[in-house]
Amino acid sequence: MNDKKYLDFLAKLGISSAHPGGLPLTKTVLDFVQLKSGERILDVGCGTGETSVYLAKHYASDVVAVDNHPLMIARAKERIQKEAADVELLQANVEHLPLKNDAFDKVLAESVTVFTNIEKTLREYHRVLRAEGILIDIEMTSERQLTPEEEHEIKQVYGIHHVLTEQQWETAMKQAGFKQVKIYNGLDFLKYNMEMPSAPSIDLSQSMDAEAFGVWLSHIKIMDKYHELNYRIYIAHA
Repeated sequence: MNDKKYLDFLAKLGISSAHPGGLPLTKTVLDFVQLKSGERILDVGCGTGETSVYLAKHYASDVVAVDNHPLMIARAKERIQKEAADVELLQANVEHLPLKNDAFDKVLAESVTVFTNIEKTLREYHRVLRAEGILIDIEMTSERQLTPEEEHEIKQVYGIHHVLTEQQWETAMKQAGFKQVKIYNGLDFLKYNMEMPSAPSIDLSQSMDAEAFGVWLSHIKIMDKYHELNYRIYIAHA
């Protein structure tokens, strides 16, 4: 079985801001953490590069963008060049980042960590962050502990190893070395006049083949069946 079918689907259709809340939530969270101009930021699982370009142009950030999917890298490269954004783009596995220790002020992950070996990836985030650096991680989170059968069904669709509750995410982050983890949901940011999320942009230059349609249908069915599948914004301090 190809356990990366869902990620392949996102890459093939060039879906921008596939994470919950989309770019409007990202913008609001970045304002909330008071991102400073010129900070060095690692955007992991950068996808088509939408957030990376925003960081570089809006905050004048020193941005390194990483993704492991060759098609996403190609799409991100095209966007970065089109926008003339100052972003360093790397194809790499976030579980083994080819980056120095203590190199970044912020690490941003938008629905990325859950698709990896969570323990390894969180340790890598912590390793590359400077002292007092911050991880901003928007991740799939279950509102309750799922049964083994329920978790298996969800894992089969998304090709993930675990479906964590917010307590389990917090524990995993602290075990990776993070000293403090603050947890928010999307409603917490409504008071910041967040833009309403729009539908993610899709590049339909690639046709929706039978496999891609099947993945999308499975995703819709899971979202309809498991209303306890939600997301949280985790802000963890190194």
